[in-house]
Amino acid sequence: MFKTKGFSSNNSLKRRAIIVDAPDLPPEEAEFFITSVGIADTEKGEVSEAQGLDFEVETLYEEEESNDEKSEISDDQNGKHSLIDVKGIGAGTAKNLIKVGVGSVKELVSSDPEKVASEINGVSSKMVIEWQTNAKTLLSA
Repeated sequence: MFKTKGFSSNNSLKRRAIIVDAPDLPPEEAEFFITSVGIADTEKGEVSEAQGLDFEVETLYEEEESNDEKSEISDDQNGKHSLIDVKGIGAGTAKNLIKVGVGSVKELVSSDPEKVASEINGVSSKMVIEWQTNAKTLLSA
């Protein structure tokens, strides 16, 4: 259990951690402070010069898509609408649809919902039917 010490949690940086019920520990209390450098034993936290922290953070996701990927997703066969124009379909879903052979809005409308749903992980046939309805609305506009 954690408690604040003082009148208001916003006015005090002092906190109290209490072990209430633990199978292998007796009831115990400890005070700690939340400082600008993290959690500390005193109100004044100091940043120590740590050795060996000169590493680079790995990029997990690419922010920019290549021009080929953008044109693959955004160009419909007639050049009017793209898959990502359909409500409920984002860039990742559009890529997955293209991988299973649905490369345009017209192909989405004419595709079999059960088949598309079975080929894309995490997509249900009900969702594909909803996309098809949204695609029909987009094409009729």
